[in-house]
Amino acid sequence: MTTPAHTMTRESESSLVSGRVYALTHAKETVTAAFATSPDSAPGRLVKKLYRSHEYRRPSKGEWKKRSQHVLSVLDVRKTATRKYQSDKNGHAKPERHRHIHRANTHRSPGAQTASDPLVGKPTEHDLNRAAECGDFGRRPSDLFLQHHCDCIVSAQHEVFLATNFWQASKSSQMISDALKELSRRAEKRKRRVVVKAMYDRAHLKMFTHNRVYVTEEEWLKEVVMLPKRSEMPWIDFELVNYHRPLLGTFHAKFMIVDRKLALVSSNNVQDRPNMEMMVHLEGPIVDSLYDMALLCWSKPMHPPLPLLDHPYRPPGGGYKFAMDNEYSTVHNLDGTKGAELYYNLALNERQPLVLDAPPANGGVFISGRYQTITEHLNAGDQPNTHATIAYVAPASPSDEYMPHIFHAMHTECPMVLVNRGPKGYPGNPPKGLRNTQDIAWLAGLKYARRTVFIQSPTFNARPAVEGVLNAVRRGVECTLYLDVGFNDGGEALPGQGGTNEQVAKKMYTALGEEERQRLRMFWYTGKDQIKPINASARKRNCHVKLMIIDNSVGIVGNGNQDTQSWFHSQEVNVMIDNPKVCEEWLDAIRRNQNTHLHELQKDGIYRDADGNVLVDSTRIDNSILGMIRGARTAIARVRGRSGP
Repeated sequence: MTTPAHTMTRESESSLVSGRVYALTHAKETVTAAFATSPDSAPGRLVKKLYRSHEYRRPSKGEWKKRSQHVLSVLDVRKTATRKYQSDKNGHAKPERHRHIHRANTHRSPGAQTASDPLVGKPTEHDLNRAAECGDFGRRPSDLFLQHHCDCIVSAQHEVFLATNFWQASKSSQMISDALKELSRRAEKRKRRVVVKAMYDRAHLKMFTHNRVYVTEEEWLKEVVMLPKRSEMPWIDFELVNYHRPLLGTFHAKFMIVDRKLALVSSNNVQDRPNMEMMVHLEGPIVDSLYDMALLCWSKPMHPPLPLLDHPYRPPGGGYKFAMDNEYSTVHNLDGTKGAELYYNLALNERQPLVLDAPPANGGVFISGRYQTITEHLNAGDQPNTHATIAYVAPASPSDEYMPHIFHAMHTECPMVLVNRGPKGYPGNPPKGLRNTQDIAWLAGLKYARRTVFIQSPTFNARPAVEGVLNAVRRGVECTLYLDVGFNDGGEALPGQGGTNEQVAKKMYTALGEEERQRLRMFWYTGKDQIKPINASARKRNCHVKLMIIDNSVGIVGNGNQDTQSWFHSQEVNVMIDNPKVCEEWLDAIRRNQNTHLHELQKDGIYRDADGNVLVDSTRIDNSILGMIRGARTAIARVRGRSGP
């Protein structure tokens, strides 16, 4: 963003926010600290007690509009201009402008964004991104997305907090279960127990009276979940909570925190799906922000409490480590020519018991620590019979290689802020539903973009998102949307949801003038081994990535889709990062791991292949009575935990 910057002093801040909000966001009190001093209490009670003295007065419509406009304008500031940094007592940079995204909603309700107000904005190291297939990748040395979760779990010394939306008995869930058993074995050798907390959303009638319910061992051993028996992980103190806010308040969060040292924020659930996914591995003070958020998600008393409640995040001795120097990185993260070279060097130096395979002659490439074809990698999970429809051609440059694991270039701590939303169960999509940091961040990005907007999302139909993109295009901003054709059409076609991606694409192009249409570029997700898109209903090559990048500089990644459910109802966890280099590496990873950029819709909102043919596969779900019946059946299956995005 290239407009004049604001110099953020305490005096100038007072024109944007009240003294009350400034005090809240600079306070030392947090839910984590309060819970550490009272571990037998419940985080949900503590947050009410912590903010009880901050009397809330609902702002008028005019006051809210004024505050929102002031807060959104902060995104106009580029870090290369005159952004003011402060330093905390440990010398960490504290970018003040990111805090203002949060302050818009702090006016409304302290702690409402599932994190204590002082912890929302933090600098962080950003080491490893993953954009890989989710689902079972078998027990092979591992081309799996969930493998990094497992590698981090077994490395835990004290505690693990794992949260997912869908947990479904599957090969994917078996991987996590096996990791928990291995963690227990390692804990036994150390003679030190490990505490593991887990959360998921499997809606139940009892949640009309209690949104969060402890799950008994008898329940988690049922065939729909199939977590390990306590006797199979005797050195783990395991506790599980099921969370849903009826009717529509889905716990859509997907994250994991290990030993208050690292956090994983991802798009994937624990289930077998043919989805391209994206995960970020985070280290730095932002981990404490996510930790605090995890406690608020849990809300109930813990039995036992997490052992590191009074041990805040500390930077690693000797500084942050990147790539294979990071303690959580394994050979499972190695891809491409350079990855193969490093793998062989590790094997020759006998640092690890590695098997040296020869490169195959069948077009195999080095992925996740072994040679395999791209199709074999993408076929892992519940759709092993999908065939490539485009021949593999070795890239001319290593920069074009298929590399689902991306090591970021070394960098110092960079500005980052949590942009979350809490769950809302009541039906309807009122404007007040946008008063949360996730939606404000997205709206701000769309409103103040100057050159480009990039969005990848499985679904795109939320009215604020559609209007925000259209308005950006009319201002002269090029907006690029990577979407799935046919993804969750049953649910999206229901009244009030906004429509399917195909319906939205046609409406958006119709709403623009001829010149404006050239600046709206919409693409259907296409797998790396495919010659054209495949309807997501076939469950062969789908994409579940959730990413927004503004002007190639500010990125927002995490759990939230660009659909009505994520904008107005679900609980979401996202991180916003201000780092052009990281954004560049994200975009490069998407280009090299997909063929989406080759399959653009035409300016009438319809996709046609090189021969002018439209796609013939369809879900046949629309706004007709029969279409809505199909959609309702799909939505009910999702709520009952028998399906998922």
